[in-house]
Amino acid sequence: MIRQAACSLALLTIIFAVTFNLEVREMGLASNLFALLVVLGGTLSATLIACPLTKLAWTARLVRKSFTAREEMNAAIEGIVRLAHIYRSRGIRPLEQAAAGLPPGLLKTGVELIAYHCSRDRIEQILLKEALCTHNRCEAAHKILHTMARLAPALGLAGTIISLIRIFGHISDPQNLIGHMAVALLSTFYGVVLANVCFVPLSNKLREYMDLNELQMEIIQEGILDLCDQEHPRAIRYKLETLSASLGLPEGAPRRAGLALVTAPERAE
Repeated sequence: MIRQAACSLALLTIIFAVTFNLEVREMGLASNLFALLVVLGGTLSATLIACPLTKLAWTARLVRKSFTAREEMNAAIEGIVRLAHIYRSRGIRPLEQAAAGLPPGLLKTGVELIAYHCSRDRIEQILLKEALCTHNRCEAAHKILHTMARLAPALGLAGTIISLIRIFGHISDPQNLIGHMAVALLSTFYGVVLANVCFVPLSNKLREYMDLNELQMEIIQEGILDLCDQEHPRAIRYKLETLSASLGLPEGAPRRAGLALVTAPERAE
């Protein structure tokens, strides 16, 4: 997924250069540090005013994880089946030792609850509560990206106004007005590009990641409950793979009720 994003960015750069007929030495015409600083710096500053730094860091972490979400699905199923083999053949103590080596997340939480001899209903309640908290964090991260997508064009317009004010301050030199006007318009250009090429696609990517995590959450929850019931590992694998296929539905399709919403790649600190 990261390679796909890099290829898309390279393709966009080539299209931009061809469309505007820019040679390598002329690419500087479309770049201005002041305009970029106003748009990007202003967007980040306004976002930090609206939300704490911890939420912004959580958003960046989720965006990074969103490019590897599909790869984690099969790994979750394989991990649950492996734990089922350990629990069924060797008992609760080796299962607890195996849980210590798991990365932070819902699977580790569920296995630890089994090792602590929690009841099935109690485990299900705890998993649901943790899923709801994580879902709220993911929704907050999605709103942050949506806010940045709205702020960038506005900050671009503000940068253009600032540049125009500077132009009017040097209106006695008409020979340089055209060059200053081009720089002024770059702020608006940067705002539109950052919003529609960066923040909006990342927001959509995060939404897709949340949908995939919802599926992964349901699979992990079912696997933990089956593990608690000490079902056969092959039966667990078949059930989870079938569940993965049946829940891989397009948006708006009916889903099973009573399961958790979403999970995170790791716990929030």
